[in-house]
Amino acid sequence: MTTTDRRVLVLIGAGSAVFTRGLLADLISAEDLGAWEIRLVDVDAVALGVAADLAEAMVVARGVEDSIRVVRSTDRREVLAGADFIVTCVGVGGRPAWQLDHEIVQKHGIYQPVGDSIMPGGISRLLRTTPVLVEIAHDIAELAPEAFFFNYSNPMTANVQAIHQQTGLDVVGLCHGMHHIQRELAQLIDAPFDETSTLYAGINHLTFIYDFRWKGQDAWPLIRERVRAELAEAPDPADIGNIFYEKPTAWHNPFAWELFERYGAFAAAGDRHVVEFFPERFQSGDYYGKKLGIDAFSLPEILEWGENRYQGMKRQALGEEPLDQSIFERSGGEQEQLIAIIRSITFDSREMFSCNVVNNGAVPGLPEWSAVEIPGVATARGIRPISVPDLGKPLTAILARRLTSVDLAVEAALTGNRDLVVEAMIADGAIFDADRATALTDDLIAAQAQHLPRFA
Repeated sequence: MTTTDRRVLVLIGAGSAVFTRGLLADLISAEDLGAWEIRLVDVDAVALGVAADLAEAMVVARGVEDSIRVVRSTDRREVLAGADFIVTCVGVGGRPAWQLDHEIVQKHGIYQPVGDSIMPGGISRLLRTTPVLVEIAHDIAELAPEAFFFNYSNPMTANVQAIHQQTGLDVVGLCHGMHHIQRELAQLIDAPFDETSTLYAGINHLTFIYDFRWKGQDAWPLIRERVRAELAEAPDPADIGNIFYEKPTAWHNPFAWELFERYGAFAAAGDRHVVEFFPERFQSGDYYGKKLGIDAFSLPEILEWGENRYQGMKRQALGEEPLDQSIFERSGGEQEQLIAIIRSITFDSREMFSCNVVNNGAVPGLPEWSAVEIPGVATARGIRPISVPDLGKPLTAILARRLTSVDLAVEAALTGNRDLVVEAMIADGAIFDADRATALTDDLIAAQAQHLPRFA
């Protein structure tokens, strides 16, 4: 079988072994999609080696060497030509840089449970990640302009906006947050997920589900009854700020349910992300008796969990441990939408997915150039976004306010303008004093200097 008999998927940032493993597991199980050449790319040769060795071991374990070929490269330009699908999941600086952001913003009295999208930690990630993705996108525009281009890298809103502004490519941002929350809503009323449906609009990690149905009927009354009953009872302290749980309760996302009572819409992707878009409500980090980022949605805990998973996969890649066969049963990771989208594109089955795309009027009241998270139909000609005209002015106003700092931060990242970073910090709303914003900006830029050549 030649390369021309295979479709080609290029994964840039493949050193993120968790994502790579999940993608391969899903692709191996998708026999209807035919033969593939998977080209794995990462600038970190060691991390790339772990991911590629693990991928090859998975292919051998399932006996699919004839249908799936794995290629590895540290130079993306070598492997972009001929790509049918391109996926970016780049995390510049990895977990160490993420941890450093977390520690610095806390020293300045700001508490973030995630720091990958917004507030000072999210802006810091934007500064080091967005320029790299724009450089990658320029290469894609030159070498594989017809490929379907999907991005998983955060901050999603800024990255999709910047890529489109700088290259004109129709990149689609994917995140499993919406999919995950719809499952949780279905669980709350004991409804089969496949019998539920949603309408929604927002920006990544702050997407308002304003219509939720079960078998076509409005399911909000059922949700409201369940949630009010649970919130009327004293919470189990273990539910507050808990990242890992199997069955959701209202106390896992009390702030999102507070917003629901006011606006009639549930904010995805739940409190861990949503609280960061309302920094004025959590200025001291206090969250229902706990502290954000410390004992509520502990970032060190999630980083340790990620590192432990990576080390386990590394041992499997090196043959020090047997391959985990359970991954083939249901990977259920960030990549879970991707194979379904590829299938819908391949067979033009026109299924609907949550997508981050440039607005272009799809959500009235938000800037045309901003990236929004809305439903999109996957067709043979790519993703076709669906207009969402009925979100309403209050929620639209919240989103518009949150987008102001994104424009400033994107320009700052691409130009290396330190003063614009300070203005983005102030516009973001977590810090209002110019001197404090300047001091925090200086500390973050100094600490991440190796990843910020434009600010040298």
